[in-house]
Amino acid sequence: MSKIGLFLCECGPNIAEAIDLDRIAQSIEGDKTVAGIERHKLLCSTDGKKFLAEGIERNEFERIIIAACSPKQHEATFMEVMSSTGCNPYLMQLVNIREQCAWVTTDKKAATDKALVLIRAAIRRIKYHDALEKKEIECDPGVIVIGGGIAGIETALRTAQPARTIYLLAEATLGGSAKNVRILSPTMRSAKEFLNEKIESVRHNEHIKIFENCTIEEILGFFGNFVAHVHTKDNKKHELKAGAVVLALDAQQYVPHGAHSLGYGKFEDVYTAAEFEALPSDSIVTKSGRPLHSVAIIHCVGRKKLGYCSKMCCVNSMKIARDIVNRSRETKVIQFYKNLCLPGTYYDTFFKETKAQGIEFVRYGNIDVSRDSEHLTIRYKSFGNAERTVPVDMVILSTGLTPSSRVKDFAQMFNIPVDEYGFLKQEHTILEPISTVTEGVYIAGGMHGPGDVNDSIAQAGAAAGRILSSLVPGKRLELEAKTSNISETMCVGCGACVDVCAYGAITLDEDKNISVVNEVLCRGCGNCAAVCRSGAARHRHFTNRQISQEILQILE
Repeated sequence: MSKIGLFLCECGPNIAEAIDLDRIAQSIEGDKTVAGIERHKLLCSTDGKKFLAEGIERNEFERIIIAACSPKQHEATFMEVMSSTGCNPYLMQLVNIREQCAWVTTDKKAATDKALVLIRAAIRRIKYHDALEKKEIECDPGVIVIGGGIAGIETALRTAQPARTIYLLAEATLGGSAKNVRILSPTMRSAKEFLNEKIESVRHNEHIKIFENCTIEEILGFFGNFVAHVHTKDNKKHELKAGAVVLALDAQQYVPHGAHSLGYGKFEDVYTAAEFEALPSDSIVTKSGRPLHSVAIIHCVGRKKLGYCSKMCCVNSMKIARDIVNRSRETKVIQFYKNLCLPGTYYDTFFKETKAQGIEFVRYGNIDVSRDSEHLTIRYKSFGNAERTVPVDMVILSTGLTPSSRVKDFAQMFNIPVDEYGFLKQEHTILEPISTVTEGVYIAGGMHGPGDVNDSIAQAGAAAGRILSSLVPGKRLELEAKTSNISETMCVGCGACVDVCAYGAITLDEDKNISVVNEVLCRGCGNCAAVCRSGAARHRHFTNRQISQEILQILE
């Protein structure tokens, strides 16, 4: 029988003051189920890890139970200590007596009783742990970046370095939607100048290979080893190999078709913000050639239909207003808004600077646009319900961003779910905002969601950081050990596991009529084992026997 050791962590006062650790030690010692019990003030500290390693070696423990905090916080920490002593790290069970006992049960006796039950269950379970072995694979440090806009260009520049080839794939020419932007906010810098600098940098980088006006036929593989088949406009086919993929296509501007009450598609001199920025930049005049004396910018057009705020529209409207005033001092600009979105202190400062330039902000309840022989007329109700009219020469409609038309194609290609608005879903909105459920595939720019140039640059940097830290030239990739496996003799080929696998790790072998797990793709979520009716799918480290023994002990 393997020697089992129990380590009790006080976690400072967090556990020690809420749970009677002396009683736990005495009770477990009386059970005679472990070979030794050790106790420390803070096992995750430098001194604590040293104490843990020395305790394992001194007592010659082969399997250990650690009663401490959440596995999410320190399981990897203690597994690393296990490995350093020569023990298999999977012969350890971390019992969470802090979050599940100390922090939620105010009565000390009740918290201690509960902790005892969980520790005894872990002791019974660990006897059935297997010494799992980690596998490693060769990987390609290169990166495939899809999207020729700011997000794609920035990602390529940040990941390009010696021993790493970056493939920048643009389905049109480089520049993306930024080619139609005049001025960047909040810097008010020329977008053309900024974009040209970026494009020049990417074209002269020897580690970046650019494919413009190309068609991406398919991308196969997994983290560390992706293969893309690309068709270029000169009718050549290319096979590109890389370890990671970044989806960085631009979002699309929402076009308010049917917004006749605002004059769009009905009257001349009514534009969306994107259409206005695409107009010739030499002068600001109406379609008939008259100078502009007044311009109305209406915020949040289509907001209700889209169902979300695009975050960048309000600031973009202010940028356009300032650009108009800078180019034509005689032109009066009025911003009509319901609510202002100013994400960040620098945008609040931008708003104040915009007002200081004499640009007026009017809050409205309802608004419509009509036209007489000479002018457009804004008719609106203020929040005080007073009805007012304002004659203007031009109306600019501030609209949001919608997902790229290619989102569904790439979602299907990489088995990535989309969110309720049609953008690619992040693995976790806070912890993993640029990752997807498919390991090695990252999102930035318009594939991530609506945002401005600054957001695209930040997301590109985040994606690059993840890739540079995980795909190191010459270093092999370590695979997840706690994967699922499927018994060929028990599998009936129903395909239920294929349907629930979020990572595309399971396929159906049609010749044998059985499901097969690709251990390189498997992340060990256990969905397949949970849904398998025949019991063929099993989850290593969470086997039926391990879990049942744990439950039986709790129920005793």
